[in-house]
Amino acid sequence: MLPILINSIISSAVAPAAAANQGVSPLAQMHDILLPNMVSSMPIAPGYWLLLVLAVLILSWIMSKIIKQRRYHAPRKTALKILQSMDSNADNFASEVNSLLKRTAMTYLPRQSLAHLNGQPWFNWLDQRLPPTKQQLIGTLLVKRHQAKGLTLDDNQQLLMLASLWLANKSPFEPVSNQDTDKQDQQEAAC
Repeated sequence: MLPILINSIISSAVAPAAAANQGVSPLAQMHDILLPNMVSSMPIAPGYWLLLVLAVLILSWIMSKIIKQRRYHAPRKTALKILQSMDSNADNFASEVNSLLKRTAMTYLPRQSLAHLNGQPWFNWLDQRLPPTKQQLIGTLLVKRHQAKGLTLDDNQQLLMLASLWLANKSPFEPVSNQDTDKQDQQEAAC
C-alpha cells in the first residue's frame, strides 16, 4: 500500500506540471540573451589626456610662430608689391626706390637709428642684405639719381632687380652699427 500511495502522490505532483508544460512551447520558455553593458569611451586614461594637452600646446606654439613670422614679413612683402607696381621708366624711379627701402627698413628698426643715415653709410647698410656678388652696386645707382644724366633704362632695371633682391631677403634686419653712424657724424661735423 505504501508504494501505491507514494506513486499516487508523485503522479499528482508531476501531472499538473506536465499539463502546464504541454500547453507552452519550449521556445516560448527561452529568455533573451543578455548583452554586457557598453564600455564608455569617456573615461580615457590620464596618459591620453596628457598627450592631447601636449598636442594642443605644440600646435598652438607652431601656429603662433607662423603668425608671428607672417606679421614680421608683411611690411617687406607689401613693399615688394609696391616696388613691382612702380614705373621703372619714370625720372624719379631711383628716388622712389630709395624712399621705399628706407621706409621698409624703418618698420623693422627704430627710427632714430636709421632715419639719419644717408650717403655711403646708408649704402653700406643696404649692401648687408644683398648677396656678396651684388654688393656695392645699389649705392652707385642711387648716387646717379642726383647727377645731371640720371639713370638710364638699364640702370633702372638693375636698380629694380637689386631692390627686389633686397626686399626678398627673409633674414632679420641687422641694426645699424655705431661705426657707420660715427663716421657720418664726423663728416657732418667737419662741414
